[in-house]
Amino acid sequence: MKNTAKQDSKYLSNNNLRRAQRRRMNEETVYLSIFLARWFLMEEMCYTDEYRRKKCMETLREMLGGPEGPGLLQQRINEVMDGILDRLQADFPDLHTVELLVFSYSMAGFTNNLSARLAGLRRDNAVSVIRNRLRSRIRRSGSPYVEEYLTLLPHKGCRFGREMLYLHNLK
Repeated sequence: MKNTAKQDSKYLSNNNLRRAQRRRMNEETVYLSIFLARWFLMEEMCYTDEYRRKKCMETLREMLGGPEGPGLLQQRINEVMDGILDRLQADFPDLHTVELLVFSYSMAGFTNNLSARLAGLRRDNAVSVIRNRLRSRIRRSGSPYVEEYLTLLPHKGCRFGREMLYLHNLK
């Protein structure tokens, strides 16, 4: 009888663990699922490419932020990293939205091309310029979080290919 109770307890704790893991995975992928569902629905409705692109960009900017302001990615970064973006804005009150976006995209491992497109910049190298200038401003500041900011702001942007696979441990 004792073995059965112990096995039931182990089974329940394992089930609870799996439920929590499933819930976390659902939370992490829900926005991607919504995006894909909208995309496929628009495809089935035979909307024009222009309309689909417009709706796609609206959804992406809601999820990842854009020229209009931060998105769910920046909210998630703040939640997980003890308000790092709020602290950055407090330390640099004149920080522009595009600088905040480049900071968050860089720490998320986005390529310069992807970061430029999402932030509404015309060229990929604009992301590098913003990142370098921001790094210089951070170094010169008297913020107690200088090292933390610099650790999160990589020197180079990620590139698709081996570098990105390595960054995301898929190599």
